[in-house]
Amino acid sequence: MPRSPASTLTAAQEILFGAHDLSQSGRSEFSEWDLTVSTWKRNPNRFGCRGYETQYPDHKRVMMEIMGTTKKDNPLRRGWFEKVRPNTYRLTELGLSEAERLSQIRNADVQSTRSPQAIYDAVAPLYRSSVFRKHSRDPEEPRMWLGAASFLQLTKSDPQHVEDRLRATEAAIENAIDWMDEHGTDHIQRGVSGGSEAISRNSVQQLKDFYETILDRFSGQIDALTKSRR
Repeated sequence: MPRSPASTLTAAQEILFGAHDLSQSGRSEFSEWDLTVSTWKRNPNRFGCRGYETQYPDHKRVMMEIMGTTKKDNPLRRGWFEKVRPNTYRLTELGLSEAERLSQIRNADVQSTRSPQAIYDAVAPLYRSSVFRKHSRDPEEPRMWLGAASFLQLTKSDPQHVEDRLRATEAAIENAIDWMDEHGTDHIQRGVSGGSEAISRNSVQQLKDFYETILDRFSGQIDALTKSRR
């Protein structure tokens, strides 16, 4: 039975929930057609074929949100899921944590605890970055853009990719801070029973300061790479 549509959700957020449903059912990877059907089941009125909304999904309607590269709310550009090969995607740690955050907001009247696992997995690579560790020892690091690009996990100089990585980096850090605020704790671990190196609030704040340092120190390079998008 279709779930009741949530008018407060954007199309990208509903597609994220469609991907989350697939992931929760054990589908670590899924095709674009799987995603279309899963999203349509959540909101047939929005993602159904015109005139046949409750009978057939509109694949083009879902894919235009994913393939519309100029849309900043594009789920791929937000880093919520990624393409692993043609027509096939997977939910990212950032996407999982965002889906859980949205679920908690929508069910505010129900007692629920957001798992730290996805949030931890999104921020941990930044915390473990050799560039961040070098900066902790020497505030002048990184001296070269190559180091900043490594921290931001840039794989190409495409303006859109740079913008997306900047936004994903900031989101991973802010999500970790928000989770610690929600739980009144000074650290985050991958699970309640531990099993991973704890990342302290102070370390996450240092990550945030480091990110802002990169934005300031390499503003010229960032502006040059993204100016064609402005």
